[in-house]
Amino acid sequence: MTVEEAMEVVRRGHLEAVYVLAGPNRFWARVWLDAARERMLGADNQTGLVRMDNALDFKTVELELASVGFFQESKVVVVENPRWPKKDEVVSRYAASPIPGTLLVILEEKAQPGLAKALGNHRYVELKNLSPGSFKRFVEEESRRQGVTFIKDGLETFCRLASGNESHAIQELAKLSLAGMNPWDGRTVSETVLPLPSDEPLWDVTDAFLARDIKKSMARLHHHLGRGVPPLVLFIMMARQLIQIDRAKRAQAQGIPVSLFQKNEGLKDFVAKKIWGAAKRWPDPKIAELMEWAGKIDLALKTGYGEPDVWVLMWTALAG
Repeated sequence: MTVEEAMEVVRRGHLEAVYVLAGPNRFWARVWLDAARERMLGADNQTGLVRMDNALDFKTVELELASVGFFQESKVVVVENPRWPKKDEVVSRYAASPIPGTLLVILEEKAQPGLAKALGNHRYVELKNLSPGSFKRFVEEESRRQGVTFIKDGLETFCRLASGNESHAIQELAKLSLAGMNPWDGRTVSETVLPLPSDEPLWDVTDAFLARDIKKSMARLHHHLGRGVPPLVLFIMMARQLIQIDRAKRAQAQGIPVSLFQKNEGLKDFVAKKIWGAAKRWPDPKIAELMEWAGKIDLALKTGYGEPDVWVLMWTALAG
């Protein structure tokens, strides 16, 4: 089924015990999982969702699902890119007799024709990019939620600049909302909304930041800012890294192993190990200082106080 059909099911329809979400659009995977978690576990329950990466044996997944009765009434297990043999047959057999009170979600980066055939269209979600018409409806719904109104060719111009990217659309709508200049037409949208940056990765910034290589971090920030990447995007990426560094340090202080830290944070193995190692380079006072400034800068960015790129560069320089 399509993304739109899947969202309707997870919000209001009959929820099956097993789903496969396959495709490159991870935005909708995240949104669908958030909705499924809230429906199964409640809005504030984080402990009932377990993530497993590259599982080699379905028995370990089944054991995780079977523990539902010990600690909570419901459980959601998300398995990303499973690698056990006879995947189609194993998942189909489990789907025929699932463990009550559980939801098994399998995330795959590529299409899985075998799983689609084994589970049927009602349990297989194609994570494709939205069609232009569907993306326009998404923007209309999100703009209403954020209190943004368009007139004339404003909506069409916005959709063109957002280039079908949901995350970018949400960020730019938030900017329009904060500006408080309703209604927006094509001209004012063009003057305010940044086009979607190129696909050049941003990980060079966060990698340098993790290593506390401030000179390299500043150089990469200048590069990405110069090609139109919004300062808020870069700031959020680095701030999230800092939060994960802080959590890693706390885990280390409590004697928690890196494997459990990885599981709790829902990280891939190599990412968790990178953060775990980087945490040793960051003293607690420096983290506290940056966290305090992050709150102030976040408020400044959201209220339009000061120049966003200057705030981000200043905050990065403080990490030295």
